[in-house]
Amino acid sequence: MKTGSVLFVGAGPGDPKLLTIRGMEALQRADVVVYDRLANPLLLTHVREDARLVYCGKEADLHTLPQDEINLLLVREAQSGHTVVRLKGGDPSMFGRVGEEAQVCLAHGVPFEIVPGITSGMAVPLYAGIPLTYREYNSSVAFVTGHLCEKNAGKKPDWAALAALETLVIYMGVKNLPRIKEQLLIHGKHPDTPVALVRWGTLGKQKTLTGRLASIDRTVAEAGFKAPAIIVIGEVVRLRDSLDWYESKPLFGQRVAVVSARTGEPALALALERLGAEVWPIPLHGQSSSSLVADPWLPDDFAVYPWVAFDGEQQAAAFFQELAKRRFDLRQLQAKIAACGQQAARALEERGIYPQLVLDAPSRSSDLPHALPLKSGERVLHVSAEEGTARLFARGIVIHRVQAGVLEWNKAHPAAKWFAPDSFDWFAADDPDALVPLAQFAGADWQARRLLCVGGETSGRAKEMGWGEIVACANGAGGLGEWLDSLQAGRGVAHLYS
Repeated sequence: MKTGSVLFVGAGPGDPKLLTIRGMEALQRADVVVYDRLANPLLLTHVREDARLVYCGKEADLHTLPQDEINLLLVREAQSGHTVVRLKGGDPSMFGRVGEEAQVCLAHGVPFEIVPGITSGMAVPLYAGIPLTYREYNSSVAFVTGHLCEKNAGKKPDWAALAALETLVIYMGVKNLPRIKEQLLIHGKHPDTPVALVRWGTLGKQKTLTGRLASIDRTVAEAGFKAPAIIVIGEVVRLRDSLDWYESKPLFGQRVAVVSARTGEPALALALERLGAEVWPIPLHGQSSSSLVADPWLPDDFAVYPWVAFDGEQQAAAFFQELAKRRFDLRQLQAKIAACGQQAARALEERGIYPQLVLDAPSRSSDLPHALPLKSGERVLHVSAEEGTARLFARGIVIHRVQAGVLEWNKAHPAAKWFAPDSFDWFAADDPDALVPLAQFAGADWQARRLLCVGGETSGRAKEMGWGEIVACANGAGGLGEWLDSLQAGRGVAHLYS
């Protein structure tokens, strides 16, 4: 059997977009992912659905898997022919034990690669408005671990050298902060030296605490400040007062579950991120047509219907996928095309189909005899997300509705177990087709969840479904910042933060 390999990948400091491109490519290749506590679960959205995930998180005095078992796991999986990603928070070489694990691979003849990551010690202070170097304050920085393992417990830090340095960045030092403070003061560090602790840096739950070296341990204890945190000691901490760019964003601290049926990264998610929200894109997938109705869902004589009406982007996509599967020549389609809403129109135009009629919004089948210029006895094929049916109307008009393009919350997604509906401050959607799966995800009380709707079609569908608290932004995701400014000016945004 061909031996696999182990890829040691730096997961970055927390924000999933701070993963490197090479790190993302490694996750996409992985058969097995062994990940730790500080790796953002959203990174698992890059993993194939058939990949196996193994959690080996470590907290103080609580290790899911002992280090020896992690080493054996990596070797065993690679020797079974698998591509294994060992996903480590930050950069794997910064107090991440990558050297030890790589040596184990080497000893067992297992090929390995190391993919660097952005280390928390550099990124987290920046997200707190603290650059690690500034010409007026320092010309050197030291990265130090605040936790000594058993194997190097006899190697005492050179406190005199550390106290003389201008800036210290300390990993894993919250528990030992009283001793760190004591030793730095004993060895000459000024009591008024500024100190900052940043917890869960680069994420929406980031918390920053500042104080003086002489009393920082008491300040931390009184605030109940816990690990994981990066500690910065030095004059550069003073810059936070003027450079705090992240925590001052209007939606900082808000966790938003975003759904979109559109391909690519939705503009809504990007707009919310720019405003400071922590965005979790909810994974969706399409139900197979065979699970909705009997195959084939598209009637054999569809090409001779006088009209075909599409409710939305997903319905258009499903229709053309079915045509491709049948190897149907689009030039044989005799029907006129109606788009029920602007999203359906855009989806059709992207495929080179320009509808003869664009309605204002997705339509009920019962509305079509009045909305379309139909002749007596004509048939309409209505491609919809609703259950299929055929109805006879006045003048012998027949509306044949077929169900296609139905989306659902992907419970089988590798990261699905980390998506807890109650952990979100609000929900957001920019596509009416995504509202049903969003309600599935939100749970039994979905109607009581706060919902941001972008676009009139989305908010209209949400009201029809029965969502109770809807905040509507009619100008599209690009106008979200202006919309938020107007709400804040009128104090109509307060309920978003409650």
